[in-house]
Amino acid sequence: MKQLKFAKNSKIAAVAAAALLCAAVAHSATAARTGPVVWKLKFTEDFKGNSLNKKLWTRIEKGTSDWNRHMSGREDLVAVKDGQLVVYGVKNNDTGADPRSVLTGGVSTKGLFAMKYGKIEVRCKLEGQKGAWPAIWMMPEKPSDPWPRCGEIDIIERLNYDNFVYHTAHSEWTQSHQNDPPRGGTGKIKADDWNIYAVEWSPERIVWKVNGKRTHSYERKSLDVAKYPWTEPFYLMIDMQLGGSWVGPVDESTLPVAMYVDWIKFYSAWRDGKQFSEFIRPSAL
Repeated sequence: MKQLKFAKNSKIAAVAAAALLCAAVAHSATAARTGPVVWKLKFTEDFKGNSLNKKLWTRIEKGTSDWNRHMSGREDLVAVKDGQLVVYGVKNNDTGADPRSVLTGGVSTKGLFAMKYGKIEVRCKLEGQKGAWPAIWMMPEKPSDPWPRCGEIDIIERLNYDNFVYHTAHSEWTQSHQNDPPRGGTGKIKADDWNIYAVEWSPERIVWKVNGKRTHSYERKSLDVAKYPWTEPFYLMIDMQLGGSWVGPVDESTLPVAMYVDWIKFYSAWRDGKQFSEFIRPSAL
């Protein structure tokens, strides 16, 4: 009986020790590191010239989702002029060539550039229209899992004429646990004017800012990849979207609508004198 009791107690102790070890590992992954994160400017995309930098940007193709079902490669839907990137949503006046009633443009760094951890700042102006849904967001370079398990970072999305933007962290966990921690937030903007949007991304958290003010954060609380899949390189997308189940119908009489990007700044992330961010194909910068 004493041997049995000892074995039972040993098993309980082993389980308890394993639980403590797991807790310690999780704590080490989510707790603040030795020093604060320092962001160092690596590159500024200021859209010089009159065409896209093809080492960094590619056009977004048509898809079947709400966000890309109106996407078109038509040349006039994306422009670089006066030191700005301009992305349009328009009424389609040539339905013989393309039967869709409205068309949108968008660009991404997919296949050309991606980053793991760091900071992105975008100076941007978003025109408001009924049914307009411009977005700046990030998706994984080489997702090992389907969406939403692979993760998504929505830096900003604006609907219609709203005087605020949405920030959202999408993952398998946040789809069913929207408030543990809160997956999304909003930031007030100067409507139809220039604003600076930023996302600061580290192993511990994602922080969103509008005009330098912190507007939302998503804190890492676990090693579970379903809860924090943002540990791989992501690429950047900038696009105009029109209509859909979230934004509602489009008032075609108000088109065209545009979003203007003045510049984008990419920052590396440092802690205790060491860089921990990664840049995939940095020669594009």
